[in-house]
Amino acid sequence: MKQLIVFLCLSLSLIIASAQSQANSPFAGMSGREIIETIRTDWRPTKTVTSSSDISGVMAEYARLPKGSYRDYFSSQSVASISQLKALAVVPLTWWGENTAEYNLVKNDLHNIVPANAASSKRSDYPPGEVTDATYDNGYWKSGIGTINGIETNFYEPADELKGDFARIYMYMVAAYPQPLWYGRGTMLFADGYYPLLTTYGRSVLLAWHRADPVDEAEKLRNAVITNAQGNSNPFVLFPEIAEYIWGKYSDEKFPATPDNPDVPDEPDGPKPEPIMLKAVYSVSKDGRIDFRSPYVAAGSQWTFDGQKVDSPSIVLTDKSVGRHEITYSNSQSRGKIIITVVP
Repeated sequence: MKQLIVFLCLSLSLIIASAQSQANSPFAGMSGREIIETIRTDWRPTKTVTSSSDISGVMAEYARLPKGSYRDYFSSQSVASISQLKALAVVPLTWWGENTAEYNLVKNDLHNIVPANAASSKRSDYPPGEVTDATYDNGYWKSGIGTINGIETNFYEPADELKGDFARIYMYMVAAYPQPLWYGRGTMLFADGYYPLLTTYGRSVLLAWHRADPVDEAEKLRNAVITNAQGNSNPFVLFPEIAEYIWGKYSDEKFPATPDNPDVPDEPDGPKPEPIMLKAVYSVSKDGRIDFRSPYVAAGSQWTFDGQKVDSPSIVLTDKSVGRHEITYSNSQSRGKIIITVVP
């Protein structure tokens, strides 16, 4: 029963993330510069996970494969125990410098950590890129020599199936923790200051990987598990379109209220909208209410909001405080919970 509960909780998290990406975005009406500033101020962790056992537990939740083994993000071979894998920082911590104000925050951000075996010594602090002359290649990822503007330099190249995942980690980390001055090889990818954050090369490689390898269910699961552990999502996973409005083909436009159909205005005076599936972030001004509905939860389930039984299919948000809240459900077959955030 415990495994069923965990599965259902994570499944509900995935549905919530999917529903949120289709709803009005918290970045609606913002320019690329404004989106970046919002990520820096509003999308950082609200809780810190520091113990190695807790970090391993988080990695185990999203890296566990159907047959019980665990995924190594730098190998095509899985391992029998999560203890065989180390917590590897995707963006090297040395790029921030150990004496900077952001360093301790950066090193504990789980969005930047993946389980891996012996990758760190081969990858060093190389930036991501296309390796044309490999000095190390295990058939899954490689490191070696590539070029920027005709100049040879050291790169590492992750597996094709993870290039988009890694690109969105780099995007998040530079937006959440910008630096007035970057260290080491970080200057090849990240631009000094608070906008536009990426060098010409950085925009080129990260957008290319972001487009070629879209967000998949495994990445959504990872994001949901980390969100539950430290209180914040990677916005480039929840709202992958924002990358185009910051650095890509829509960088001179503002992010629309409804990305799939930006030309259709909202109609607040029209008929009452159909109920929407549960999502992770609710706006008091835009959403107005929470509908207790999910295709992963049986009809007739009993719901609670912050421990209080809910006897109606929805509740209004006007009398709910801004911040984090817990929703649970239970029925004869299963039970689960999800943490939501209410914003103004």
